[in-house]
Amino acid sequence: MNDYKKSLWTSTLITLLIALALIIATKSAFNTILLEQQQLPKTYSQLALLPTITSIGELEESLELSQFSYIKINNSRLNSPLVYSQKAVNQLFNNLLPSPISNFNSPTENQSIQYTSVHAELFKLYQSIIVLIVSALIITLLLYHTISFRVLKKIESALVNEIVNEKSKITPFKKVTIELIEQRRLFDSALHSKKEKISLLSQQINADSLTGLNNRHVFRKELTEFLSDESNRKHAILSIIRLFELSVVNMHRGFQQGDQFVVNVANIINDVLDKYKDIHLFRISGSEFAFISHSMSIGDAQQLANELKLKFDQYQLLNNLENVAFNGMTLISSNQLPEHVLARADIALAKAQTSGINAWAFEENIDNQTLQVGEQHWRSIITDIITNRSFTFLQQPVQAIHRNMKGYQEIFTRFVSEHNNTIPTDTVFSMAQRTDTIIKLEKIILEKIIYRSRLRTEYSTRWGINLSSSAMHNSSFMVWLERLLLREPDVAGSLVFEVPESLLGHNLIASKRVFNMLKRAGSRSAICNFGKGISSFRLFEELKPDYIKLDASLITNLESDSANQQFIRMIIDVAHRMECQVIAEGIEHLEQKQILESMYIDGIQGYLIAEPTPL
Repeated sequence: MNDYKKSLWTSTLITLLIALALIIATKSAFNTILLEQQQLPKTYSQLALLPTITSIGELEESLELSQFSYIKINNSRLNSPLVYSQKAVNQLFNNLLPSPISNFNSPTENQSIQYTSVHAELFKLYQSIIVLIVSALIITLLLYHTISFRVLKKIESALVNEIVNEKSKITPFKKVTIELIEQRRLFDSALHSKKEKISLLSQQINADSLTGLNNRHVFRKELTEFLSDESNRKHAILSIIRLFELSVVNMHRGFQQGDQFVVNVANIINDVLDKYKDIHLFRISGSEFAFISHSMSIGDAQQLANELKLKFDQYQLLNNLENVAFNGMTLISSNQLPEHVLARADIALAKAQTSGINAWAFEENIDNQTLQVGEQHWRSIITDIITNRSFTFLQQPVQAIHRNMKGYQEIFTRFVSEHNNTIPTDTVFSMAQRTDTIIKLEKIILEKIIYRSRLRTEYSTRWGINLSSSAMHNSSFMVWLERLLLREPDVAGSLVFEVPESLLGHNLIASKRVFNMLKRAGSRSAICNFGKGISSFRLFEELKPDYIKLDASLITNLESDSANQQFIRMIIDVAHRMECQVIAEGIEHLEQKQILESMYIDGIQGYLIAEPTPL
């Protein structure tokens, strides 16, 4: 029960109590008047003249009964009192105001009489006063409640207006107004703080921490909403931009330079997109950007792609890179499936990679065979690479620091298309994996390396060759490789096979078999990207490689990272105890080289020593 209801019941109860008190007071006053009226000498004289009464008939003959409402007679001739009563006209008011009983003793007849007189005028007056009192109180109560209700409604309206309207006039309730203003200020402050926190959390969830762009989650949501909008038949341009050079930058220049590379490309894309309206840019993975341009025509999309290529070409020349990014574009519209749309963009991207440096391609095909067409396209490209031996080699030296270490040249494969354009190595290997041509491609590459090695006049220079996961875990390939190395013992002795640490832990038994085979064939083995996983030392102990190559992430910020320095020092100490030599990758600064030399590192590799050059 609220306060208003309590007030209503309380006021009603008080009104009833007042009415009852007034009725009682009026009754007391009228009782005195009635008693005086019925004890007048005239009444006594009538009663004194009564004979001894034995029946009602005698009473009616002797006395005018209409003047009395009640008579009770006792005398010696009556066995029981004789009672006469007259029914009241208004029984309610007669009960509220019963007439007082008077006593009269006859001096001559020896009888006692109790009586009440009829006073019609006084009863009517009493009735009118009681009705007037009750009516006045009811009307007063109704007026009170009506006025109270209206006042409370006005107060409520004024308070609500003050709460919702900051410019409302100050009400007569100054303390309430001041308190409301203070509470509103506190509420606004708390609401603003909550909104800022929500906005910050939303940005953290939806934004890429490196570039500040919206991430894959936002991209997927916007793309799905656009494609599922059946009310309006709209079209847009979807573009996927992939930085194939990022892995090379991370490997040879360090992850810090890789992050800067990503930020620089994001800024380039943003600068170009700023000229166009209604374009949203996203970073959807470590090396991929995407943008959706609503209502853009194909002509404008092609012009935009040309502008991006020009900016990428300029950045490539300034930073001495092989390429910057490739751009795959496609037209999208409502009621299409996201998987089909992304597949078309991926095909356009694949075409761009075979069209030249920093090239772009536009895919308009919208049928359901898009994915099959993309695989056929790549199968054709890889088949052409295998048939025509369309690849070359780059070399980057691993420089020996101590006399016990013999340096070697790490070999990198570079693929070229039929138009003599470079195709990203990672893309070729991943698509060869998808089209089930990876083993054949690996064999062709190794055969060409062996052939090139055979042409050398001396075998004093060693070559480092990278093995893929597919080759590592293909038993027929490993049998083929062992036979090849055994046929060429001089060449086999000058080769170092490098395998990433991440590939070795998946199947330790197969990895041991490969490393033992390389030892039997006279070749050397190396675990590269060492120190990234928790199983590094277990692999080291089980496989017993000739070299371990520290991951470039351990070298980044080595000058200021004392924890990494301690970790590297421990790795070098353990490796030397097991007669294994340690090489550091990604050396870019002289200070890094000096610190590693003080730790007795065996060899170093990176842009500080030399960049990759044609073999």
